[in-house]
Amino acid sequence: MTLRAWLSSPGPTAAVEIAPDGVTAVALRFARSGPELLGHARAALSAGAILPGVMATNVMDRAGLADAVRDVLSRLPRRPARVGLAVPDAVATVSLVRFARPPVRTADLASLIRWQVGKSAPFKPEDAQIAHTAGAALADGGREYVVVAARRAIVAEYERPCLAAGVRPGLVDLTAFGLVNGCLAGRPPQTAGDWLLVHAAPGYNSVAIVSGEDLVCFRNRPGDGAGDLSELVHQTVMYYEDRLGGAGIGAVRVAARGGVDVLEPTLAERVGAPVEAVHARVASPHGSTGEALPETLAAPIGMLLRGRRRVV
Repeated sequence: MTLRAWLSSPGPTAAVEIAPDGVTAVALRFARSGPELLGHARAALSAGAILPGVMATNVMDRAGLADAVRDVLSRLPRRPARVGLAVPDAVATVSLVRFARPPVRTADLASLIRWQVGKSAPFKPEDAQIAHTAGAALADGGREYVVVAARRAIVAEYERPCLAAGVRPGLVDLTAFGLVNGCLAGRPPQTAGDWLLVHAAPGYNSVAIVSGEDLVCFRNRPGDGAGDLSELVHQTVMYYEDRLGGAGIGAVRVAARGGVDVLEPTLAERVGAPVEAVHARVASPHGSTGEALPETLAAPIGMLLRGRRRVV
């Protein structure tokens, strides 16, 4: 498995998200009328079962995680042979790398990106899996690239329970990217503009700024509670305005366990934009089209939708 698939390959039709507090599985069918939800399942994990990070061991309860993955897959309508795998944002570093004249050859570009990331990554480049995708075009004719790097050993910790359950993780992605892709898939082109994604997970927070359909800023920090998140949002928005020359955030989309009610007043004041929850909206063969689904399904569904429209 190569992490080049993180940002470039079309998604499969089933996905598993492994989060610090639980495991979620989703299966979709792509019909002519659009994606349909075939089934979903979730199993809770005990506190401390997973401690996401870029360096140390992440999976502290291997047996518990393996049981949870096996459980959710068994509750899908049929067991898939291949799944997308969404892992916590905190397991990888995300960089935005700019080149005034990017190499034309794919191999040369990959080598240059690996060299650039190796200068700042907290692990050796030879121990890492590095993926990149083209980002925003620059005014001077250059190009920005979104680069994700993670230690192979840590990615393997999340792949292992899927393989043990008899499914192959053919695509690995960060949960926040699944959320972004879900938002992009649900937005008509005319609503393009700068918007902020806030992902509040157990033990860490992530913030992403998307301009149109290009990721222009991404930050992940350890933390719990509204205070840590509010400070991260404030720092990110200041960077966006002062260093990136941002024209302003038009919307804030929040994915938080327990909903956005507690965070909404603080975020609205900090950003000065409407705040809404991230929800996956797909049709159900036995339900209404566009029905709002549980918030825990947003990332894995967004991951599956990524190859069907535009991806970060």
